Amino acid sequence: MKKIYKTIPIIFVAILIWSCDDAKKRDSLLNTDKLKIERIHKRYVDGWLEMDKEKILELFEENARIQPNRLGPIEGKLGIRKFWFPNDSSKTIIDSYTSEIINITVLDTLAISTHTSLLDWSYQKDTIGFGMIQKGINTTIYRKQADSSWKIWRSMWTDIYSKKK
Repeated sequence: MKKIYKTIPIIFVAILIWSCDDAKKRDSLLNTDKLKIERIHKRYVDGWLEMDKEKILELFEENARIQPNRLGPIEGKLGIRKFWFPNDSSKTIIDSYTSEIINITVLDTLAISTHTSLLDWSYQKDTIGFGMIQKGINTTIYRKQADSSWKIWRSMWTDIYSKKK
């Protein structure tokens, strides 16, 4: 009997160490995934500041969907490309764009980020020209890919403040 009582604490300590190690691995993976999401977010903002459509679009899944403020959903990478980068001689200029992540939650193969944005942009096509300043709240859902990378699956934004300049 004494042998069993001596063995139980050793088994308990081993299980406790194993479970702590497992929790550390989980936390490490979550932190790694959060860092990957933060990098994608930064590349997205940088892509707009550089007006690099390929840099922006490569962050999206083929079947991604965006939901701009006050507009219907835009489906697929091709639809997003046509919406943001129409082949019609129009020119969009990003005068400034800042964004701050409020929260990132990783749920297995999905990650949800919420961030603020302040966007100052101008549009020109032929004789039509205007500019906007928009402050908003954005929600982006990312999906983990087979190679463990992340891509934007869904993105929507709501303007808190919007005015023509």
